[in-house]
Amino acid sequence: MKPIISMHARLVAVVLAGCFVPPAAFGDPFSWQVAGRYEDMNAAHAMESSSTSVRATWYPTAVDDRAGPYELAPFLNRSSYVTVGTSRSKHREQNRFPALAIDSFGTFPDDGRFVGVGRVGLAAPRYGAFPSEPGIDTSEYAVDGRYVWPGSGWYAGANARRSDADTLPDPFFAQTTLDQDSAGVFAGRYFGTRTTVELGLESESMSQELRTRALSVDPFFNSADPLGIFESLLLRTGVETDTENARLSVRHVGDLGDSTFSLSASIHSSRTDTRLLLPAPTDIFTGIDPFNPPDRDFVSGSPNLMPFEFSESERERQVSLSGALFPTRALGVRLTLSSLDHDTLGTSDLVGLSANWFFVRNAAVEAELIRTGSGSGYRAGLADTDAVAVRVLGRF
Repeated sequence: MKPIISMHARLVAVVLAGCFVPPAAFGDPFSWQVAGRYEDMNAAHAMESSSTSVRATWYPTAVDDRAGPYELAPFLNRSSYVTVGTSRSKHREQNRFPALAIDSFGTFPDDGRFVGVGRVGLAAPRYGAFPSEPGIDTSEYAVDGRYVWPGSGWYAGANARRSDADTLPDPFFAQTTLDQDSAGVFAGRYFGTRTTVELGLESESMSQELRTRALSVDPFFNSADPLGIFESLLLRTGVETDTENARLSVRHVGDLGDSTFSLSASIHSSRTDTRLLLPAPTDIFTGIDPFNPPDRDFVSGSPNLMPFEFSESERERQVSLSGALFPTRALGVRLTLSSLDHDTLGTSDLVGLSANWFFVRNAAVEAELIRTGSGSGYRAGLADTDAVAVRVLGRF
């Protein structure tokens, strides 16, 4: 984790340093763009999430920023590019999980099993709750780029992304690991100098494993003999998903009096095939001597603990609209609307409002407010999510 944080710090330092270099030191064209972004999200004090990202872009042919608003220079120059990026996110939730309390004491042997001795036959169990803060920390690495054929206006590109996650136990006897990979291609064409139509295809795979250390009860305890043996049982649940994405987008830049505007629209459709895997526990046996418990986990035979696999397919559709107005070449204001419809989760809407200001010709700062509505279906009744994001950008 430290090398990643250190790399983020160095790249952000480059951006900030570029912000204070006089624009005369650079001239109009630029070949590099480095941007750092921080986002903080909150949902009714029940969830907190934050993320940081850094992206560095190289343009093989220097970009001239005199073609229009500074923010749109790479688009208006039909620039080819290669981008690498990295990001880290932190997600936390506040929950309370039910707990079963029994008059007992226990030990944790070297093999990780919990063994407790309690008066199960003499006292009824008590129910309560204990606080828990489940969460997930995600690291992601991405690369993408495109090449524009001079003259014709056709372009093509590709992207790849890999992420992995570390989770906090949720609750304390469960642990989740997650890996995700995606790769895609896209192609489009410039019609004139200010309009593009683009089609993109992407494939994504995700693997998740949940390891649960549950408790089982000795089936041979006798109520006349108030000693019950508790043993732990390791259960593994796996989830594998494969997602195919298709996206069609259109973008146009035009003039409105002395100002410039940018309009974009996209339609995104995806299909996800999910497989839930529940293999039989490996530490099972069917017999036990109540006076000499063996040094292994156990569970009595049950159809619920037999190998199990479940598959399903779901579709998701998203429509996004975005409009930006640039009263000057250095200032832009953007409004983004998005509607998402998922077969199982229902619908949700997103509204984003941002302002981008090039306070010097080679550096900018952007602030964005984002609200995601609860929508309908499974999401109905959930709290709206508010997020604030800040981005700094430097060119040289």
